[in-house]
Formats: sequence, C-alpha cells, structure tokens
Amino acid sequence: MTNVNKVSTLSERLSQLLEKEFTALQAKSFDEVEELQNSKFYLMQDLQLAWDLMRKEISDADAPVMDEVTRKLEVCKEKHVRNSLLLNKQMEITRNILNAITQKSADNASVYDKLGKLS
Repeated sequence: MTNVNKVSTLSERLSQLLEKEFTALQAKSFDEVEELQNSKFYLMQDLQLAWDLMRKEISDADAPVMDEVTRKLEVCKEKHVRNSLLLNKQMEITRNILNAITQKSADNASVYDKLGKLS
C-alpha cells in the first residue's frame, strides 16, 4: 500500500473512531470513551508516520490526491473539535454539580462557628 493510500485509509478509520467517540460521549459512556483513547492515540501515531513518509514521496502530479486526503483530515479535525466541546461541556456540568453538592455539604457541616459556638 502506498503511503497516500495508507494516509487515506487511516484518516477514514480515524473518522469512524471519532464518530464512535461522539456516540459514547452522547450516551455518557465514559468507560467506552476511555477505551477508545488508546486506539485513537495509536491510530494518530500511525497516521503521523504515514503522513511524513507521504510528504517525502509526493509530487505535483499528486495534488488532487493530496486535496482529497487533506479534506478527510479536515473532517477528522472538525469531529475532534466537536467531541472536545461536548466533553468539555459535560465536564463543566459535572464540576458545577460537584461544587453545588460540596458547597451544600460544607454549609450543613458547619454548625459551629470559629469560636466553637453553635451557629
């Protein structure tokens, strides 16, 4: 398989994996999201290596193929940003819930003031 084909195939696999990640994020299946991270990491490493090799062997005649591969990678980037926004939003919601719970618990727990008097 040429490096151009390899980059194309790997970018399609990454796109599919990012869709799975998005579905898992929507379902709040964080165990599945965590499992996908290793696959995504290794896939991106393979993609980077194939990209570097492809850039060395590409010629001007391959411009249309490069455009196609670049479009596929741009789609992957958009999906990654979408997933990141969803994950950040979910983390913010969780953080706010935890803050509300811990603040309420802290308020209830402080029945005595600093001088030891009942408040």
